[in-house]
Amino acid sequence: MDRPKRNWKHYKWRLFYYNPDDPSIFVDKQFGIGWDLNFAHRKSWYLMLFLILFPTLVVLIPVLLIK
Repeated sequence: MDRPKRNWKHYKWRLFYYNPDDPSIFVDKQFGIGWDLNFAHRKSWYLMLFLILFPTLVVLIPVLLIK
């Protein structure tokens, strides 16, 4: 499958990659090593929600149970 070429017009505020025409959820970073999420896909939002909520709940549940 041929991916669309990535450029800065697909980055919101030069921070968030958003391209609905790109089928990938993870895309190579524009600079450096690693990956960015393609926030045009719903799965990326679910992943971010999980990455924020899970550690928060892991910390808060024991704190709330100790009281």
